[in-house]
Amino acid sequence: MLALSLALQEKGHDVLLAGPPEKEGWARELNCPYHPLGSDVTAFLDGMKDAHSLYSAFSFVRFIRRELSDQFHTLRGILAGADLAVAASLVFTLSTVAESMGIPYRYVAFTPQLLPSGHHPFLAFRRQDLPEWMNRMGWRMVRSLDRFNLRALLNEMRRGIGLMPMEDPWVHILGPLVIVAADRVIVRVPPDALSPSVQTGYLHLNQPDVALPDLDAFLNRGAPPLYAGFGSMPVQDQVELVPLITSAARSAGQRVVINRFWDRTSRCLESDDVFFISRYPHLKLFPRMAAVIHHGGAGTTACGALSGVPQIIVPHVLDQYYWGNQVHRSGLGPTPIWRSRLTSQKLSAAIRDCVVNSEMRERVRMAAARITPDQSIQTSVEAILKGV
Repeated sequence: MLALSLALQEKGHDVLLAGPPEKEGWARELNCPYHPLGSDVTAFLDGMKDAHSLYSAFSFVRFIRRELSDQFHTLRGILAGADLAVAASLVFTLSTVAESMGIPYRYVAFTPQLLPSGHHPFLAFRRQDLPEWMNRMGWRMVRSLDRFNLRALLNEMRRGIGLMPMEDPWVHILGPLVIVAADRVIVRVPPDALSPSVQTGYLHLNQPDVALPDLDAFLNRGAPPLYAGFGSMPVQDQVELVPLITSAARSAGQRVVINRFWDRTSRCLESDDVFFISRYPHLKLFPRMAAVIHHGGAGTTACGALSGVPQIIVPHVLDQYYWGNQVHRSGLGPTPIWRSRLTSQKLSAAIRDCVVNSEMRERVRMAAARITPDQSIQTSVEAILKGV
């Protein structure tokens, strides 16, 4: 969304980006006006343990319900004087607030899985190999149950500001035209998707080069290493996975660069074959890697595809299972390994596959050549402004 905001600024538009308060410094470094919205999401995630567990899922739902209430009461002030409102991710009340103020609305989806379809399950389902009839049944079941959760919550808000209740909150949130910011080399919007959409490609953010001489020295000491990082997942999960990652890399005869998303002191030590980095842009690092191991977030997956390296996805929650499956189906990586089933042996086998599979490595190079980030941004800007 930072990339989109900066692109709209370049077109001469006044833009105000609203998001988690911990991201404000980053936005202002890039000269993007920013308004904090809601709670510190990173702090909430860091307090969780085992993101893939049922307990964490319930904690996440409770957190989102609290956030929606805060969004609803804050967004009206943020939108004052706006000509267009653009939502993404978990900003589920913006469509209602924009409607109440008569402001045109768009939604940016970073995964086609947000669009109800028989070709994929609802985000809460891990299995990606279900038949179409079962996927459709799952979506119907979720809609039925949702009348007691999101639908009830949003309609209560709507009644409070004099709006008629809506029947389907998912359709309401997605709006009249969904901008699907995902690359076609990995996935395409299914033909039976119920919501009108335009697929534009992922919105990559150009970031300045980062000088890190120690990293350069590590890379120059041998063949390209692996990358491993599980950003946006609970810190404790990340720390606990380091021994498993290093063991798997060594078993496969590979060095590894581990993205250290935590700040507190840990027992994780560097060695001749392990290097820790922090807050280093993916697109500056991934092209120098032999393969990348990550959680399967939409952004990390898109960066891996653009960088032309195989991806080993270890999904923890939600659409990460979808992305793991799509990367494998597209020939850009081995079978994903669920976090709950991850072992050093499984990860080591996947690493070997990425390193020695020449057909896979050629496919990822060809896929990268077909991705056009600048065009994706331009197409997204045009789609968002269409009819406004």
